[in-house]
Amino acid sequence: MLRRGFVFSVAALSTALFATGCGREAPGHTLLDAAAVYNAHEGLFRSIRAAYPGPYENFTRIPARDPARADPMDNDFLSFLRDDIPVEFIDFFPIGDTGKDEIDVVLWRYQSGDHWNTVSLVYFSEPMVFAEADNDVRAFETCNSAALDWMNARKEDGDVSAFCRINDHWQAFQRVE
Repeated sequence: MLRRGFVFSVAALSTALFATGCGREAPGHTLLDAAAVYNAHEGLFRSIRAAYPGPYENFTRIPARDPARADPMDNDFLSFLRDDIPVEFIDFFPIGDTGKDEIDVVLWRYQSGDHWNTVSLVYFSEPMVFAEADNDVRAFETCNSAALDWMNARKEDGDVSAFCRINDHWQAFQRVE
């Protein structure tokens, strides 16, 4: 009886992990999909900054990494967002001692072959300037296939990240590791 219960538990756990996406191949989302989510729900993204105006003094994540430190209001806000957009988590943090803030709204994390992809929308309180000489990070003025082409040409050489500008504060982002 105990052995049958153990086998059933392992089978149920495997099914649950598969259903939640653990070990599943890529759904294929890119920074272009992130830009489309922003464009379809611009008001929701404005509500994030309105609800958490900054400046931030410390790193904060919703949902909290430690459930004992979770704020029910934060969890309610995340549930509100998840009614309309895919959100895995949101990170809020200061950019050094500059008084500037960054918000990362992580929409998707998935494995594609040997690579892990993170696709998010990033808010900068002040427009971010990126170094031109950086070979593994590049910012594009518009969200189009040029960003994907650039990433695909470099991802076999190591980690690569691309930003594409949506407006003065929001950028779509993809990192391939």
